[in-house]
Amino acid sequence: APELLLGCTEYTTAVDIWSAGCCIAEFLNGYAIFRGIDSSDQMYRIIKIIGIPTRDELREMNSRYTGSVDLTVITFTPRTLRGYLPERTQESALILLEQLLKYKPNERLTCQAALASDFFSELKQHSILLPNKRHLPPLFNFRENELLKTSHLYSTIVPDFIRNNLTDMHDIENHKLTLK
Repeated sequence: APELLLGCTEYTTAVDIWSAGCCIAEFLNGYAIFRGIDSSDQMYRIIKIIGIPTRDELREMNSRYTGSVDLTVITFTPRTLRGYLPERTQESALILLEQLLKYKPNERLTCQAALASDFFSELKQHSILLPNKRHLPPLFNFRENELLKTSHLYSTIVPDFIRNNLTDMHDIENHKLTLK
């Protein structure tokens, strides 16, 4: 995450959200999107795609940032994230990546909000099968405390076919489906 490249030592799970965005971009491209040889080169590669961070963004990433990455040497116009993804990339993937790969850690999506993204809607279809024609493993067997934290996202994370077959939160917690 850029805040780590800028020397931040007090960080949140937002670094993991950034990492998830990098993994998704790598799945789409087939290669690491921000591959650098050191922290300065890595930050330079991030800037080429995400853009030059503002002073406010730098402050949000690391309030003690001392300028270890020289941003004054940047003489190019950054491309958009779209320009680094394959042409066939779904719009929902681009939107998700733009929400995960933000400079300000507090503006990145939470894990729960990312799961509610349209990018994952295909996984919420009951008829979806793996390439070997088997059903997907249980993807929505959240614990009660996990769902309570995201009750406002519950209907967008857990598919209808599962929500309609749960008798109570205890079923979710114990990973059991009880058909009505």
